[in-house]
Amino acid sequence: MSIKSLVKKGIVGSRLLRLKQWCSPKTALVIYYHSVSDRWDRDQAYIPGISMRPETFRMQMRLLRDHYRPVLLDDIVDWLEHRKELPPRSVAITFDDGFEDNHRVATPIMEEFGIRATFFLTSGCVEHQTLPWFAKMRFLTNQAGKHSKLVHDFVAERDWQFPQDARNVSLFHTRQCACMSWHQQMERIAYVENMLDLQFDSEPAPRMMTWEMARELIQRGHSIGNHSYSHPNIGYISKETKQVEIVESHKLLEQRLGVPPEHFSYPHPCLDPQHDEESDEIVRSLGYKSVVLTKPGRVECHTSPAHLSRVSVGEMTIEEFHWKLETAFAGMKV
Repeated sequence: MSIKSLVKKGIVGSRLLRLKQWCSPKTALVIYYHSVSDRWDRDQAYIPGISMRPETFRMQMRLLRDHYRPVLLDDIVDWLEHRKELPPRSVAITFDDGFEDNHRVATPIMEEFGIRATFFLTSGCVEHQTLPWFAKMRFLTNQAGKHSKLVHDFVAERDWQFPQDARNVSLFHTRQCACMSWHQQMERIAYVENMLDLQFDSEPAPRMMTWEMARELIQRGHSIGNHSYSHPNIGYISKETKQVEIVESHKLLEQRLGVPPEHFSYPHPCLDPQHDEESDEIVRSLGYKSVVLTKPGRVECHTSPAHLSRVSVGEMTIEEFHWKLETAFAGMKV
């Protein structure tokens, strides 16, 4: 363990951060995950940086149960709207995107510790049982990066030299896809496949949750939220496309699940901001109890449920996880 890690562990063990929390008004945390995969090594080709190992996740859930108070997102909203009290050090768990391993791997682990979560589904990907565009883009550019070749990109109006330009290709087309509709995203993926002379291989890829799985999660005490139809950056798309991404996705979720989604999560594939006044108005019109962002931070008593900050969690040591939560509760930016 490094000196820096030892210092962090000592600070957490000293309870100095707890003292700072006790001297401040009550706060809560909303943390978010994406994937808990039992094929973690293989999944790095598709969703690097947002997937974690089951053993890491189990240690985190045990620590949450032993040192914090896991609650539902509904509980935090009820506290913010003065309908109920919230236990000190409350933490709500959320998952973005809707990967199949959320149901098969993560949920049984959470339930071992009596924990429930909110799962935000990218409804178009669930409906069509296909990975989000950003996972396909990452796979294609990763595969191209394994070879030495020169390709011409008519969209970018330049040549790319692989393997050194693999990341630049991914960034260029990701930023453009983030501003597109579902059909435009699919067309761009097809264009990149043709440009790189590759084909997306869905066989070894992660799977998306099915509607049956989502309905079962509701029956088991979890909740399902809306994460848009195709995962664009909603702050950068037209009003017409916003209607599809938010409203039509909402209708699809209600149709397939039998109940309307009550919570919304803004996607954030890249670019800032991830929302705007126009999208906020559309979300408000649908009557969501809460709207969560990827903006880091804690939830305070005066926080609006319409813009809840969250804490991103992934593959990390249990000491790093503990430090992240303690500093977040203390309001520290580290």
